[in-house]
Amino acid sequence: MSILNVEHLTHGFGDRAIFNDVSFRLLKGEHIGLVGANGEGKSTFMSIVTGKMLPDEGKVEWSKNVHAGYLDQHAVLEKGMTIRQALKSAFDPLLQKEQRMNEICDMLGTADEEEMNALMEELGTIQDELTLHDFYTIDAKVEEVARALGYLILDWTEM
Repeated sequence: MSILNVEHLTHGFGDRAIFNDVSFRLLKGEHIGLVGANGEGKSTFMSIVTGKMLPDEGKVEWSKNVHAGYLDQHAVLEKGMTIRQALKSAFDPLLQKEQRMNEICDMLGTADEEEMNALMEELGTIQDELTLHDFYTIDAKVEEVARALGYLILDWTEM
């Protein structure tokens, strides 16, 4: 199953073509790397693929219920933000869904039967989505990425 389709993507700045007629598809379970010298368009390409920029030509289509997390090289970090928090921010859409799930759970205690049915349905939908996106392994994924980047993340609460 294809999770990402890129078709005939073309982009440039002025008369300089950054990339021309790029097409590929990414299947579930596949991994890709984007390699190139500084200034060759890697960040521009990622901005287009993640929807932060529009291409000059072509289209990018993500499979339904797929959200791409991307930590931009020019990310603005807030004072006091840890590496873990910065990496985890790529999962903000899922974390927001968890927050909504917690709100629903709080509301269930005072809901009448009709409200409870609607809330339970929404709760089930959110739970399915979180499970589909491996939400409950986010912390392990963050640790894995940090190690791959050469960072050691210490949790002082565990010491």
